[in-house]
Amino acid sequence: MELFGQVLTELFSLYTLFLLVAGVSVGILGGILPGISNTMTVALVATVTFTMDPLSAVILLVAAQMGATYGGSITSTVLNIPGSPASAATVLEGYPMTKRGEGDKALSINAISSFFGNTTGALLLLLILPVFVVIAMNFLSYEMFWFAVFGIVICAQLAKADFVKGLMAGAVGLLLGTVGMDPIHGSLRLTMDVSALNAGISLIPAMVGLFGMAEVFNYLASSEFDALKVNKGKLFYWKEFWEHKWLALRVTVLGFIVGILPGVGPNIASWIGYDHAKTTSKDKETFGTGRVEGLIGSETSSNSCAAGAYAPLLAVGIPADNITAIVLGVLLVHGVQPGPTFIANNPIWVYMVVSSILMAGVLFLFIGTLLSKVLIRVITIPMPATMAIVTLLCIIGAFASNNRITDIYQMFIFGIVGWVMTKNGFPVPPLILGILLSNMIDSFFRRGLIASMGEYSIFFTRPISMVLIALLLLTCFRGFVSPVLKARKEKKKAAANQEKE
Repeated sequence: MELFGQVLTELFSLYTLFLLVAGVSVGILGGILPGISNTMTVALVATVTFTMDPLSAVILLVAAQMGATYGGSITSTVLNIPGSPASAATVLEGYPMTKRGEGDKALSINAISSFFGNTTGALLLLLILPVFVVIAMNFLSYEMFWFAVFGIVICAQLAKADFVKGLMAGAVGLLLGTVGMDPIHGSLRLTMDVSALNAGISLIPAMVGLFGMAEVFNYLASSEFDALKVNKGKLFYWKEFWEHKWLALRVTVLGFIVGILPGVGPNIASWIGYDHAKTTSKDKETFGTGRVEGLIGSETSSNSCAAGAYAPLLAVGIPADNITAIVLGVLLVHGVQPGPTFIANNPIWVYMVVSSILMAGVLFLFIGTLLSKVLIRVITIPMPATMAIVTLLCIIGAFASNNRITDIYQMFIFGIVGWVMTKNGFPVPPLILGILLSNMIDSFFRRGLIASMGEYSIFFTRPISMVLIALLLLTCFRGFVSPVLKARKEKKKAAANQEKE
């Protein structure tokens, strides 16, 4: 009881509330700006924490992370530009809703879904932290390799185009992701003696180009310059979200599990949540046209994943993603080493981290919703002006990621690639995920071989690997066979209708 009172006193102090509001506000701004990823936002905030006490520093970083994870959904919905890689799946349903005048509704669903995932994820972190940490420790390089491959196949299956085109796009993404410096040996690969490629294909310029700039090229080619409309709607669409409450709960758990796995993060969690929303829907064919379930799957999963990443950090002192690695670095600078002994001696840390996640969710729900009402009006201006703004944001986002002029060139090239792919029925998301997961797949595969002394069979014989391989084969079977069975069924149905006529 004394501990509970101490937590409440600390949480509702003016200083802590200031840190939470400031962190969430800066995080949302960082999430909105293309090219300023979640990781970059938290890294920038970390520069002001070294003179603070360690607990206050963690509270500020947690608030910035939660705000940035949500904030990326705003530009994804309004301008078809993912504010961060974690919001790439949100583009698939959010922007189509905006195009038909339901941008207000999409933004509200994003905020509510993010809030739900954030809140439920924090409670899961508090209740079942030890169990999930034990599970995470069983995922070695072999399992992580298959998990990453599984992510590519899932994304290919999600594509509105056929499964083969999705796999082709994912394979090209994997190839492009290997360009540049070898992550293990440090040698250059596939650069063709072009110095601009020595640093590899940057994810942010590629993502901004494939989504945002491709949309600009699409409008220029089609000459459709009518401004988009915004239908007047409610401030919050609680009823529409509540109709899919069980979906939200399922993807929250999925996102949390992904969050505790080292090296995965919200970028993949959002796709897994979106995939679950699509595969469990009765109207799978309409996904990609602006479905609420898709938004819930993506946003709820990515936000619960952000909360789940703190489980291995707090319990065993191992960061699960880049952001928690930054948090760990800040703690080490302050002389704090998280782990079982530290948490046992300082239980207030667990409760303050969980409380900060909960409070951050409440803050971004209201701050983000009010801000969205202003930003959604951007799309009502004439389309040439909107496309000019999008182009400017794409250029700024591409350059801001690494401060390299060559990244702007890459962004324009990927814009053309994205436009051509869309015109020819090739899905863009698997290409993005392929680039994102390429080094992960490569590194985990080779580290696994090094650990097993060159023995390949260990990739197939470990229990968790066998489960992942079975799921992978099942997904491929569905991707290849289901369309054939569906085509036969439709052919029989058409033949039956002709006989009746």
